[in-house]
Amino acid sequence: MKSFRAFLPQDVCHALDESYGDIAPASMTVSMVSATTASTHEARWTSWKLDRTKLDSLMKPESEGEEALKHAVRALELQRNERVETHFFACGKRGVLYAGTSPSLMPPVLIKVQKLNGIKNNPIDRESLWLRRMNRLRMGPKLVLEGPGYCCFEFLDGVLHAVDFLHHEATTKADVAWFLRRIFHQCYVLDVLRINKAEMTHPMRHILVHQGTCVFIDFEKCLYSQQPRNVTQLLQFVTSPRVVAALAAKGHSIQVPLLRDTAKQYKAAGPTSAAFDALLRALNIFTLPSIKL
Repeated sequence: MKSFRAFLPQDVCHALDESYGDIAPASMTVSMVSATTASTHEARWTSWKLDRTKLDSLMKPESEGEEALKHAVRALELQRNERVETHFFACGKRGVLYAGTSPSLMPPVLIKVQKLNGIKNNPIDRESLWLRRMNRLRMGPKLVLEGPGYCCFEFLDGVLHAVDFLHHEATTKADVAWFLRRIFHQCYVLDVLRINKAEMTHPMRHILVHQGTCVFIDFEKCLYSQQPRNVTQLLQFVTSPRVVAALAAKGHSIQVPLLRDTAKQYKAAGPTSAAFDALLRALNIFTLPSIKL
């Protein structure tokens, strides 16, 4: 990491330090408990009383994904020198997730494979590539193993999605300020590196709060861009009526017109430290930087 930082401007290094050096408030108790690897997707679909054929179509990938899953399990077993059990965990538009467990897999891993056959530029391979890059920045879940058509990464237990965290009864005003600092600093780092995550307008399912950290997930849509929009897209999410109301309920008020004007200035100036500091002030989360010699 030291050699990597040598190539970054000082304000980017500062943003990295802020994003990962600051810890959650000591009083924060949200998302500090372990969760099981049971699938909430399967439980919900089963409650709908769908027949087995329909459940299988929702929970199983097509043949290419099934083959990739076999290769992933085999690779994990060779790595761990023990049997790995898998079961369905979740399903999205492009991928299917399986939880992989074994005596030494603590915590378990998630195995992601492609859902449909015949997709060009396999999104799972793209996710592996970008997750490896994100891990160098200490972003995203830790990549454990990767191969053609599959990627394995750490299972994050006890997580809350962004909106669920904001609405949680135990979340305090200090927790909210910490949460906003963490997610905006990470987006700023991506902007400076000209990486566009492309899913920050509606990040409800792409930002997790996990044991005092904020973790971005789902990087298969990432691309390099001369005009990254991570910060400005995230600002659209934060200024939506639903989120503004959730922030106000926790005692953190923001002025939407001021934020929109500040966002325009940030977009015009580019991802500079001065423009970003102005945005943090408008969000009421600006903290004075500490000088490290």
